[in-house]
Amino acid sequence: MSRIAAPLRVLIITMTMLSAGTAADAHEVYVSNEKDNTVSVIDTKSLAVVRTFKVGKRPRGIAFARDHKTFYLCASDSDAVQVYDTNGDKFLFDLPSGRDPEQFVVSRDGHRLYIANEDDAVSTIVDLDKKSVIKQVDVGVEPEGMAVSPDDKLFVTTSETTNMAHIIDTDTMQTVANILVDPRPRHAEFTPDGKKLWVSSEIGGTITIIDIATLAVEKRSASACRAFRPTTFSLSALR
Repeated sequence: MSRIAAPLRVLIITMTMLSAGTAADAHEVYVSNEKDNTVSVIDTKSLAVVRTFKVGKRPRGIAFARDHKTFYLCASDSDAVQVYDTNGDKFLFDLPSGRDPEQFVVSRDGHRLYIANEDDAVSTIVDLDKKSVIKQVDVGVEPEGMAVSPDDKLFVTTSETTNMAHIIDTDTMQTVANILVDPRPRHAEFTPDGKKLWVSSEIGGTITIIDIATLAVEKRSASACRAFRPTTFSLSALR
């Protein structure tokens, strides 16, 4: 995403929810604040900020480990993905990430991180157990959106300037398809059964649905509202 994007938009696309440790606890939303180099935590019941803490430079993407014991944060200008303990939000260590990490996705088995490196037009694959880079894969210009299939066999990077969804085999680490979508694709998600991939295009104002079996566009869903600029979405309610 462009560095001159509105601050509010940055806050919206980097929100991640974490369920607290016990059923009696409230849920919390962690928000990365790009300009302040902080993360704010919001109580979902009161909608109040309950704490804010310092992190690396220009924090962007944020997500939790599959076991919710740690969370990962793209510190774009620190050229690192930082790892924090959810118990007290304590900084643990930096992971190698390649230059200017923007967004990422954690593999379903929790052993890999797939990262979009905006300035270098690559996706970096990190081994979380060894804390090392496995490989960097060339993608389009300004990669941002990241997704991984339910079976961990594919990951996807969307490139905002090239206007493509790049589908990459996680075993061979080779690109299997470069699929043209509408302008400025920002976010991608697989359906729960892994058969479809949905991609939002902010400037195009559309959602593109890709069939994974054929690796072809199945449908484009356009909004009647001209002001509609989809950035992120969730398919968690689909069954």
